[in-house]
Amino acid sequence: MAEGTIAGHGSLRSTRFALTKFRPPALPGTLITRSVLHDRLAAGSGQRLTVVVGSAGAGKSVLLADWAAARPPGVTAWLSCDRADADPVRFWAGFIEAPRAIEPGFGADAADLLTMDRKMSADVTASVANDAARLPAGSVIIVDDFHFAAAAAAPDMTDLVERWPAETVQLVLAGRFDPSLRQHRLRMSGQLCEIRDRDLYFSLDESRDLLANFSVRISDADLALLHQRSEGWPAVLQMAALSLRGTTDPARLARVLEVRGHAIAAYFISEVLDQQPPEMAQFMLDTSILVGC
Repeated sequence: MAEGTIAGHGSLRSTRFALTKFRPPALPGTLITRSVLHDRLAAGSGQRLTVVVGSAGAGKSVLLADWAAARPPGVTAWLSCDRADADPVRFWAGFIEAPRAIEPGFGADAADLLTMDRKMSADVTASVANDAARLPAGSVIIVDDFHFAAAAAAPDMTDLVERWPAETVQLVLAGRFDPSLRQHRLRMSGQLCEIRDRDLYFSLDESRDLLANFSVRISDADLALLHQRSEGWPAVLQMAALSLRGTTDPARLARVLEVRGHAIAAYFISEVLDQQPPEMAQFMLDTSILVGC
């Protein structure tokens, strides 16, 4: 995997990131575009914070990557968090680097301060907020898998959100659980856009469309039963589609429909994911639908 060092003015020369950290994941060929959720995300423009919170396999990363791809070019920055971002200096170095996809000079002063102090400070926060205010109107910064960094970064992120230039740039944080960012205050003041599990799970029609994208067609009654037992969980539906693709074996369909509750994830991992070639399994993980199932 290629790696890059934060470059240009205000560099943290000891900090290196994979270039893919600043790119959305590849979109699957079986993608179901969630137009309603795209509109919900777009409606977060002008609000101080947008959060996308959902369980593993709910399709957060794919939704955001699809939305980013549909936006005008040159006004979207992406940061994918991982376990290394539990180090707050590393996380904030990445956060400063990400908007350079929009404005190459972003965060030069903030990076210099972070280099000198090796910690976040009120001065770094103010510098990042000031530079964000100078980004092109309609810009978006997306931080995916923020749960990896939340414990260490939440206090400073809370301060940054309070100073965020919402009229210019939309800040989107996605993760598996709510970060401690005083969302109740933002919610009460109408400054919080929220998308959660109940929004991410597929409708019956979306479930049908996903199966069709895998060339799987089942009866309306069987589809309704699969949707009910999966509760519209995108990861489970995708695994069901993989299990059923290319077969008309009624016994296999019966086994799929018999699986209930949390056992469905273990069943499909054994039945489908473990049976894939390594490159296919890796692709499924990279598209983030199946991570953590």
